[in-house]
Amino acid sequence: MSLPVSEKNFLEKLASYVPGVAGYREREGRRETDRRLREFLAGRLEEAASSLTALRNAITRGGSLELMNDVARLDKSLQKAASSLRFADYGYSGLFDQVKIRDAELEQIYAYDLTLLGDVQALGERVHAASGGSPKAETLQELAQAAEGLDRKIVRRKELFDSPAGA
Repeated sequence: MSLPVSEKNFLEKLASYVPGVAGYREREGRRETDRRLREFLAGRLEEAASSLTALRNAITRGGSLELMNDVARLDKSLQKAASSLRFADYGYSGLFDQVKIRDAELEQIYAYDLTLLGDVQALGERVHAASGGSPKAETLQELAQAAEGLDRKIVRRKELFDSPAGA
């Protein structure tokens, strides 16, 4: 069976980050692909959160203790988003109970997952960059807001999986 071009592009992009993904078309591989993607994304967010240790140390050394609350908020937001990914039950409801997934539904899911992958990667890079310097409170607050927005997007992903045709 030949895959549509957009599905091939999605799988090629996803496989460049997450080895061993099969896509959502074949029923047997759906849960595993979903699990691998969620684990990969959660891992990237946890890496970003772990880079905050260097930032905390720099803030402490520099005496800018007023920034510690902002770092704590960012850390909490990153951990919450990672937990939302890691402990979600997407692969066990709605979409994955169906025998056949229509191409339009797959397109929606693949597009959403690619966007989510890009958002996680971009946020991780921004957090790593901020951890290497002495960011301002505004920067930390902006990063925390971005992490909170990402968590909301993760929740919306579950809704997409629960009702792919209506999303």
